[in-house]
Amino acid sequence: MKKFLGYEYDKNNYHYIYWVFFLKISIKDRIGILKKNNTKLCDIINDIGVDKISPAKGELREWQLELLELLKVFDKICRENNVQYWLDFGTLLGAMRHKGFIPWDDDIDVSMLKSDVDKILPILKEHFKNSDFIVRERALTCNNFQIRIRNKKYNLGMDIFQVYNYPKNDFSSEIKQEITKKIVETREMFNKMYHKKYMNKDFVKKIIKNIPIIHSTYIAPADTKEGNILVRGVEYPYLKKEYVINKKYIFPLKETEFEGYKFMIPNNPEEYLSSLWNNWKSIPSNIIIHEHYHAHYKQKK
Repeated sequence: MKKFLGYEYDKNNYHYIYWVFFLKISIKDRIGILKKNNTKLCDIINDIGVDKISPAKGELREWQLELLELLKVFDKICRENNVQYWLDFGTLLGAMRHKGFIPWDDDIDVSMLKSDVDKILPILKEHFKNSDFIVRERALTCNNFQIRIRNKKYNLGMDIFQVYNYPKNDFSSEIKQEITKKIVETREMFNKMYHKKYMNKDFVKKIIKNIPIIHSTYIAPADTKEGNILVRGVEYPYLKKEYVINKKYIFPLKETEFEGYKFMIPNNPEEYLSSLWNNWKSIPSNIIIHEHYHAHYKQKK
């Protein structure tokens, strides 16, 4: 069946444009939020099938394809160094729902065990040091410390989220709540100790060095191997997503198709995605475009 749903960014008018059949709908919102009055549009799309939405067009699609090349390089480096990673969050959702990028997405998310991050980080820094990309360990505009391979000219790239082992096998709701509370409290303490307004280069280096110590002191021992639970660390930036992961959802990893290439994903991606989003197979009524400033990136080269 020919795809008849479309999505594109209108660089001249800062609009997000959708096509349903032969109707052209322009969303006049730079961040691209579909408000509640567009729920009927989302219902139509879900009735037809969210998988029928065409890939992004224009500059956004060009950027996605550049990100794909970055992901291919990252995948190659990981495989050559016997390091595991998996597509995560919106990138995993795109792989499972669209076999590629979500049509309105403009970055890549992967996760790795902390031990693998420690192994691969210096290799990544060496590989990208003379390229158009930089490997940094702190977000530019907030107090988040996820690793990002980002373009030197504009804030677009790949986020690498660290995941830690937790020394318990019981994945009950009580244990999950207990660990979540511990992580939230540690994050609140972290934000008070290391407020973004006090940041400078030396202070950032000190924080990065202290993060594993804070995690092992307040959340779980850094060298924990056993257990059926994985947790996000104090550097994890998204307060509304899951902190605690059933390890059985993730390992052993497997491959899936993403934009025509094979990349690593969790062993049970459906269950894992369901823990993040209740109805991930459908398009939400509040599509949010990341404010990563992909618009007009070509003019900045």
